[in-house]
Amino acid sequence: MKKLLIFGGIIIVLFAALLGVRFMEDNSKKDYYANKITLEDLRKNITDKKDQTIYFYQTNCVHCQKVSPVVVPLAKDLNVDMKVIDIEKEPDAVWDEFNIKGTPTIIHYKEGKEVSRISGEKDKETFHKWLKETKK
Repeated sequence: MKKLLIFGGIIIVLFAALLGVRFMEDNSKKDYYANKITLEDLRKNITDKKDQTIYFYQTNCVHCQKVSPVVVPLAKDLNVDMKVIDIEKEPDAVWDEFNIKGTPTIIHYKEGKEVSRISGEKDKETFHKWLKETKK
């Protein structure tokens, strides 16, 4: 009987730990996509010739799920105000408008014009170098 109680206690502790880890993972994912921009604001900023860096992603994209935990904190560390936009449910016309062939794609606009972009899953150093270049 004592062994059964100990075993039951261990199961409960493991279950609670698993729930805690899962909760922390869900919260950290939300933080990656907190700095959102709408399509309307993106278009307005382009029309108004504003400088901006935009991260196009999809929540169901395996590559985005790997890239986001790297590139979002990196942009923050480098003081790049990178806005994010989920284009998963957007029509093809939106993909064509911004010439998005796949996600993740990050585009830097200067005075409303695209001056640089990086697409796909890259290593941290590649993203670091690219983000530093956008600040010049």
